Amino acid sequence: MPNKSDWLFVNLLLLNGFSVFCIEKFQVVGPDVPVIVFPGEDTVLPCYLSPNISTMDLEIRWFKKNFASPVILFKNKRYNRDLQDEFYRGRAELFPDELLHGNVSLKLRDVKHSDHGQYTCLVESTEHYEDTQINLGVRALGSQPSMSLHTPGGDQTQLLCRSEGWYPEPAVIWIDRDGNDVTSLSKTTVEKDSQEFLNVSSYIPVKQESNVFSCMIISVLPEPDWGSQLHIPRDFFPGPSGWMVSLFLIVTITVAASTLLVIQWRRMDKEETMYILKVNPLLHRELEAVKSFAVPKSQWQWLCSAAAELTLDPDTAFCYLSLSEDRRKMRWKVLPHVLPDNPQRFDSLSCVLSRESFTLGRYYWEVELNDQWRIGVTRDSAERKGGLTFSPEKGYWVLECDSSHLTVLPRRVGVYLDIEERKVSFYSVDSRTHIFTFTDMVFNQGEKIYPFFWTIDEYKDLVVLPPVSCEDQSHITDS
Repeated sequence: MPNKSDWLFVNLLLLNGFSVFCIEKFQVVGPDVPVIVFPGEDTVLPCYLSPNISTMDLEIRWFKKNFASPVILFKNKRYNRDLQDEFYRGRAELFPDELLHGNVSLKLRDVKHSDHGQYTCLVESTEHYEDTQINLGVRALGSQPSMSLHTPGGDQTQLLCRSEGWYPEPAVIWIDRDGNDVTSLSKTTVEKDSQEFLNVSSYIPVKQESNVFSCMIISVLPEPDWGSQLHIPRDFFPGPSGWMVSLFLIVTITVAASTLLVIQWRRMDKEETMYILKVNPLLHRELEAVKSFAVPKSQWQWLCSAAAELTLDPDTAFCYLSLSEDRRKMRWKVLPHVLPDNPQRFDSLSCVLSRESFTLGRYYWEVELNDQWRIGVTRDSAERKGGLTFSPEKGYWVLECDSSHLTVLPRRVGVYLDIEERKVSFYSVDSRTHIFTFTDMVFNQGEKIYPFFWTIDEYKDLVVLPPVSCEDQSHITDS
């Protein structure tokens, strides 16, 4: 029979194995969106462990394409420079003071065009390893597109749309006056300049029956870009007496890449605006429809009578979100907070809920938007861990910045929740118009409903505004 010392030795081994198991078990977490940076800037590719254990005794390997030639390698409590890819020497480093807290983020200095792509953050122990992929989008927004006439020869006439200084290669879209995508009729060429930026030239044949074109040059990475629209009068084309060429550049427009293409004009006087409305009756009808669907004053004041006081709940906030002291503003931050992983907290997507929840009644609140957002409501039983799907089936009723429900991106949105009716509606506050309503919300009777907020904008705050009152709406007049 084993003696007491043998049993003690076995128990110590078991305890040590259990301790190692507890320490070794971890997840590697990165952002769910690309990190966007301009050439020449410094950036951080966020990556951290969950739970936030010390990584000093672990191997940390960042690599892009070649595992054997890492961007950076930290092993045996020191950097291994011998294996490091020479292209990243002097430009890539970790955050030494943060390694004790599970932060293995990569700092990359003086970003180059060729840094663009997918990176792997791999953390390994003797018994366990995990990794995650982070996309780095190196972008350069090109010049405002210019439009000109091009005659390659014969009777053929083309329009040339040109823009310089892009990275990566943008998409080029041609739209005719009726809103039809005619890109398939065009030919696009891309050339590199001396600094590795891309110059884009796109040609489309011109016909008399198609006298209005829009050329859109759009980044393949998020955020709005520039486009140009060219109007070609009918007398541009040759008659029996020869060519009479008249070219009129109407306006430079700002375009958002969404399922509906919305044209915004700038620097137009009244006569130009009326002319555009004549040649584009489709847009004219859209503007009239927006005007006719303005919410009546009495209904708007009724919405405001349900105004609710909301503040953001830090116990639910994703670790990459920074909340203001008054808990009304939120913004994405490059480096994560070290936060306890409680059951209420979102652990992989940049979400936060309000402190306040509702089980009965109707409520209204307003949000000042930034450029990357989702807002709405969620039920208490909805999942908050891991990769989430923001859909009604999963218990999320949200409006987002690239939603097909939007034709123009609002700067302030009102959210109206009616629990008894099981509906949540969204309104553009500036135009006082209805955007969209989710009906037949599915949740258990008496279940808590929380206001929901999401952003990945590191430059602008998403702001939960103080409650409005009916008196604040006294200036409203019915159209």
